Amino acid sequence: MDVRAPRWIDAAIAAGLMVVSIAWTLQITDVPIETYRLMDPLGWTLMAALVVPLIWRQSYPRAVMWVTFALWLVVAGLGYEPTPAMLGLVLAVYTVASSTPRATTLKHCVILLAIMLAWTGVGVVTLDSVVGYALLMEPLGIAIPLLLGMNDRRLRERVSELEVAHARREQAGYEIAADAVRAERARIARELHDVVAHEITVMTLQAEGARRRARDASPELTDTLATISASGRKGLEEMQRMIRVLRASEQEAAERAGVDRALAGGRDADRAPARDELAPMPSLAALPSLARHVREAGFPVTLDVSGSAHVPAGVEVSAYRIIQEALTNAMKHAGPGASAKVIVNRTADAVHISVEDDGRGVGTEGARVSGGHGLAGMAERVHALGGALSHGPRRGGGFEVHAVLPSGDDQVKEATQAEGNEDR
Repeated sequence: MDVRAPRWIDAAIAAGLMVVSIAWTLQITDVPIETYRLMDPLGWTLMAALVVPLIWRQSYPRAVMWVTFALWLVVAGLGYEPTPAMLGLVLAVYTVASSTPRATTLKHCVILLAIMLAWTGVGVVTLDSVVGYALLMEPLGIAIPLLLGMNDRRLRERVSELEVAHARREQAGYEIAADAVRAERARIARELHDVVAHEITVMTLQAEGARRRARDASPELTDTLATISASGRKGLEEMQRMIRVLRASEQEAAERAGVDRALAGGRDADRAPARDELAPMPSLAALPSLARHVREAGFPVTLDVSGSAHVPAGVEVSAYRIIQEALTNAMKHAGPGASAKVIVNRTADAVHISVEDDGRGVGTEGARVSGGHGLAGMAERVHALGGALSHGPRRGGGFEVHAVLPSGDDQVKEATQAEGNEDR
């Protein structure tokens, strides 16, 4: 992080210091001649030379410090009146301390102070002047800007570290969200495969059975049924190959999400335990078991399931996962003493889901969203089915999730129509 001021600011500082030095010198009228040397063209030149290098103090801090120090030695050695221009050395020392590593700063400043004290000591001894107090003031004049500069450098480094850490956490958050979405999509694809594979299996078995029963019928019908059966088997083989890829993608995305959460130092790492890959696909019939597990974990929950309409297997899986994620979020964020209510209503054309908690832990939608990526997974499922999802703080406290999953399924209607046609 570059925190150096623009060059024009350094030029303005140098100009201001020069103006103050000129005003200081012009106002001196009662200085004994035998104490300090009167200002002459050389003195004015040295005064300007002490100030002008400060314009480049941030570009060449050590060079400016040594040039300013050399000019300071000349001014002090020639006996000119000390002016504010000599504060340029203090500013140069501060710049070195605030812009260079500590070891380099200490090395240069120790050498500078040793030369300064030696020079002053020689002047005190040889000139027998009354400037012995300078042996005490000069170390303080170097130590103060040195400590200030080193402290400012440490603070800037700390700010830079915090900015980098924040950027890394932000990037890790993006990666977590992306990996969570990828894992959810892979899992949805795998579950979709299971549903479609089941239907293809039924279709293939039905075609094979029909072919055997129609063995003495038309050869064209037998060949057609054989083709359907063969196509079904081939499709199953292709889907079995694909499922291995999908499961590998799901596992990889889940592992990456876990690693990213650990690197980000977030609390997402303590999400729900990994689900058993060999377990059967969840359905609405498994909701009582899910509610019982949540209660056993210490979180009261009531379950109300109504309606008897047929629900496709894919919609049942998504409905179960949405309720599971909503209850997981409630357990994590609702706080102590909270409870949840789950309402599921199956109609002829949709499954309506409502999960509400009365917690007081995290009451804002933003806080719940930032705490994890369960809501993102819910949205992926709902959008994949063409449904609607809403969530947010609940009136009176707590949080609520509402989802509508279209389940228009004409299997029962078609079967009824087919039976009616056969009866005719």
